[in-house]
Amino acid sequence: MVAKIEKILEIEEGDWDDFCGFRIKTNKQIIELSISSGQCCCENYGYFMTNDKTSDFIGAKILDVQIVDESLNQKKMDDIIKMYEGGTMFVNIITNKGVLQFTAY
Repeated sequence: MVAKIEKILEIEEGDWDDFCGFRIKTNKQIIELSISSGQCCCENYGYFMTNDKTSDFIGAKILDVQIVDESLNQKKMDDIIKMYEGGTMFVNIITNKGVLQFTAY
């Protein structure tokens, strides 16, 4: 059975243990794209955003999830931490309705 997107929620700062990002609920699982927004000293944290209209993807079948760096190279999960330090990361949710793209800055 293919996962279908049922709901996409934006996680606002303070909603869930000082994390910001998005929660994608499917009929099989919840996919969470989030960044800690907690501050211990003077560090700056990033954020997730999308320019896509998320409501267009409700009911879409998820075909693949890709982590892509700013040079459009796909990365394995083990490489995410190394890739993200100080850069931009894209998470592409490949669906039968097109690509739903989230960007982490």
